[in-house]
Amino acid sequence: MQGNYQPLARPVPFDDVLRQQNKTAKTMGEPLVMLSLRIPVSLKTRLKTTAAAHDLPMQRLLREAIERELDRLDDTDEP
Repeated sequence: MQGNYQPLARPVPFDDVLRQQNKTAKTMGEPLVMLSLRIPVSLKTRLKTTAAAHDLPMQRLLREAIERELDRLDDTDEP
């Protein structure tokens, strides 16, 4: 079975997809990586409904929330 693998053709080259994701003012020129994490269903539902209520992509809302939390934690670590 090892020799039978045939990758599926992509309608858009993968590099082009990544390049489009990277064209925000905040991440211009900064490469993006996929973050995989397990969260409770209730938290994902909350993220999804909040993003929809504010007409934001879930990815953007989550990225900004993570940045805010990391900044807050950095501020509390300083003497």
